[in-house]
Amino acid sequence: MSDDALMDAIRKRLLETGDWERISRLLRTQLEESGFDDDIKDLAKEKARKQGAPSLGKLVAEVAPAAKGMVSDSVREAVVREIEAVLEREVEKA
Repeated sequence: MSDDALMDAIRKRLLETGDWERISRLLRTQLEESGFDDDIKDLAKEKARKQGAPSLGKLVAEVAPAAKGMVSDSVREAVVREIEAVLEREVEKA
């Protein structure tokens, strides 16, 4: 099975079990608590001010790469632990 097919199968199973939504809520909560939202808003405002005529597409292209790097290690680790726990549980069932 290719990596893409495996990821699609995992996503499908997470959606079926409701774990996708639960993990998404965990991520959203962790990001909000870490101040990520405010940091991204500040970055977007700064980038928009530097653009002559702000363009949403250009703004997203500039902010997205930086946003990925702004997610704290603790948030990444919490979400990864949760995904690993779900995968372990699902593998045990199989």
